[in-house]
Amino acid sequence: MRRIVTKKSNRAALASWMLPPPYIRNPELARPSTEKKLFADWDVSGAGKGRLDPSEETFHFKRLHFCAYHLSRLYRRAERSPRSKRIHRAYCMWTQRYHAIRERLIEANLGLVYDLIGRSRFGNLDRDEMSSEGMMALLRAVDTFDPWRGFRFSTYACNAILRAFSRAAMRDSKRRNLMSVSFEPSFEKSDSLDRRRDDDRNLYRERLRRILDANDAELTQVERLVLERRFPSDEERPRETLDDIGREMNVSKERVRQIQLSALAKLRKSLDADAVLQ
Repeated sequence: MRRIVTKKSNRAALASWMLPPPYIRNPELARPSTEKKLFADWDVSGAGKGRLDPSEETFHFKRLHFCAYHLSRLYRRAERSPRSKRIHRAYCMWTQRYHAIRERLIEANLGLVYDLIGRSRFGNLDRDEMSSEGMMALLRAVDTFDPWRGFRFSTYACNAILRAFSRAAMRDSKRRNLMSVSFEPSFEKSDSLDRRRDDDRNLYRERLRRILDANDAELTQVERLVLERRFPSDEERPRETLDDIGREMNVSKERVRQIQLSALAKLRKSLDADAVLQ
């Protein structure tokens, strides 16, 4: 009777734990040296920005699956002693590592979704719906990609995203067949190009704001000041001329123009290297 009560108590205590994520089974995960091989320099290379080359991407995917594998082992140990603080601390640490690596891989490959949306031939699909389907397909691809098979993730993810677009187009076609509507010429005129142009403009604006907030372009204080005066973020605030800024900074108008050109070149370089825009 006491043993039954203990099992029920363990199950109740374990109910508050987050279930471990799935992982690809591979003999390398069970080797004693794998953890040291994958996480010896975690503090140095655990984070990052921008695109990943194929070798780095494979390395991060192996890290991801090792985290999930280790979490499943800790979860089985927690089934026997769910109130162990040591197991709980270890579980939280590996969960944080798992999500940090997963977010890194997703951010590095977001550009695949936007690139395929721009090149796809599913013109009848709404762009927002395509973005949603593409993002979900990318998330599933990150969770199911096998880095030990030797394929590149971009190939695997692109196939998954295009299949998601195709399924969405089939669902949309069935809806159109079931819902009969009267012909209206104004409805037949497509504004997809205008909407895509607006979406691209909003995307560039959002990525530029992130670059400015994080100062990824490494702008100096003077360059940031000139940009803020020349291109104010507040739409109600008027733009200042080069001459006005030069008088206030006690430099020539030509010098202000040079500072502006230098700052814009740095921003353009950061936008060209942005993982999402690529």
